[in-house]
Amino acid sequence: MIMSGFMERKITMASIDIGAHSARMLIADVNIKTGAFEILEDLERSVPLGSNVFRDGVVSNQAIGLLCEILRNFRVKMDEYAVELYKAIATSAVREAMNSDIFLERVRHETGINLVLFEGSDTARLDYLSASCDLPSKMGFRKKKMMIADIGTGACQITAFECGQIAFTETIRVGTLRVLELMPETLSTSAMMEYLAPQIRRSFGDLEYLPYDLNSDSIVAMGASVRALVSLSGIKKSSASVISISRQQFQNIFNIATKKTVEEITDKYGISHDMAEIMPPCCLIIESLFKLTSASTLIIPMTSTKILLLRDFINETMGLGDYFEAQTFQLIHKLAEKYRCWNDNTKNVLAFSEKLFEKLSALHGLGQGELKILRTAACLHRSGLFVNNQAYHKHSFYLLQNMEIPGLSEKEHRLSSVVVRYHRKSMPRTSHPEYMLLSTEERSLVNKLASILRIACGLAAHTDSDRKLFVKINDEEVILKIEDGEDILSGVRVSSDTSYFNHTYARKLLFT
Repeated sequence: MIMSGFMERKITMASIDIGAHSARMLIADVNIKTGAFEILEDLERSVPLGSNVFRDGVVSNQAIGLLCEILRNFRVKMDEYAVELYKAIATSAVREAMNSDIFLERVRHETGINLVLFEGSDTARLDYLSASCDLPSKMGFRKKKMMIADIGTGACQITAFECGQIAFTETIRVGTLRVLELMPETLSTSAMMEYLAPQIRRSFGDLEYLPYDLNSDSIVAMGASVRALVSLSGIKKSSASVISISRQQFQNIFNIATKKTVEEITDKYGISHDMAEIMPPCCLIIESLFKLTSASTLIIPMTSTKILLLRDFINETMGLGDYFEAQTFQLIHKLAEKYRCWNDNTKNVLAFSEKLFEKLSALHGLGQGELKILRTAACLHRSGLFVNNQAYHKHSFYLLQNMEIPGLSEKEHRLSSVVVRYHRKSMPRTSHPEYMLLSTEERSLVNKLASILRIACGLAAHTDSDRKLFVKINDEEVILKIEDGEDILSGVRVSSDTSYFNHTYARKLLFT
């Protein structure tokens, strides 16, 4: 949110990124008018969170204590610079920990820093930010097919783009540190390769079964381990924001990373021991992607997560809108096509849902975030017909729950699926497990959106959405009228179940 005095001056902001190996913080002066920033402080401290989580399933007390000490120091530094706004995130190492809630609360209590979990959808969002802003136009992100691979310590997010538009995304639960923690200890590099190679190739080989042509012009690889590979290439990093590596150059890197010992790599290339250790699995992942895509080039943006996080935070603070939302709905439309429900009826339901949401705003009091949930549900409410036409709303609920949709938070995703569940047939009951698990606030939101979606479905069944829709809200009723649509509304009146709407909004819905 922009504060009134910020427009003509700089504001000091910070981004904090807690990863599997380290805690990083950037402090920058940001011009709120232009979004330009100047880095004042760039800090990084080692903290071994990931090894505990991927091996034992929890962040150890020792690691939590060490992180709290680091963050207290970060807090002091933020106070020195009079930081006015900050954003602090924790990645997959914390997200997957069984004690993540305890971890977050302890950090907040001991340091005063409010950490939020960084979801997989957030990773895809930052990857798109990097690709769309950092790749030179000559590399053809908006003209060619490219596969973006964000190679993390716990998982790898694969996203395909065609001419700058998202086509599909999949998360492979194979990360550079996760596979090492599950390995027998004290293996030589060659023995480690024999152990890891089949597992990684098998995991990524599953992508071949997707109903999508994986062939791509280039692979865009993100992540700290990928950026470290550049040191093995012989290419001078200089100040280049993007490094392009041919397939042959990558093969040379692969040979170094998988045949030399960790100590040899550390000594010769000046890479930390932790980073040198995860280079072999990183190379195996990239090798698998080269084979799957037949790509000729590996593109490595050198922008770190902490910089991307700061850019994203600046965009959010300036109120410039969600730059990734168009990509989110592009993917939702692709998913609707996959389940054969992106047709004229669905488009009409979507349009009527948006119109009703806008015209009923004084009644429901919801905002753009809730509209995103309704739009998602409207696009995919009939996906369950792909499974069976009996109780298809329940199949739609299950399918949407299990779709991967970057740009939707975990909460938005979950609530969208429940809205779909109740777009027809019975109203929610506290005996329904999916409804029982919702908070009181979430139940109210689902009721408001699902009852709107029901009416939108009734309207779409009888007319096109290009007609003007009039809504009048009175103390005891809501009157709905369509331009030149008296005969149409008589059919809507008969076929629509208005009881849910009447119950939710405590007003009778009338068609005139």
